Amino acid sequence: MAERYLEGANVNELAAEFRCARQTVSLRLKAHGVDLRRQPATPEEIAQVVELYGSGLSLVGVSEQTRFSPKSVLNYLRTEGVQLRDTHGRDR
Repeated sequence: MAERYLEGANVNELAAEFRCARQTVSLRLKAHGVDLRRQPATPEEIAQVVELYGSGLSLVGVSEQTRFSPKSVLNYLRTEGVQLRDTHGRDR
């Protein structure tokens, strides 16, 4: 299971393949020391996202310097109540 995950299979695919719950796959992978992809951001990571965006980087720019997609960056910024800029970098 761990080998398949490390090759690129996701948790849902493994759950179907091994006929078990998604949570079971996650628990077994973690028990074998596998770092799971798409883990929620830590408070420190969210603070970094806010700081990078505040420095003038775009959503894509922040994404390139973190492990999060531009959409996740946007969601974290909204959750933190950050004033977003338009596509030209101007405050909205």
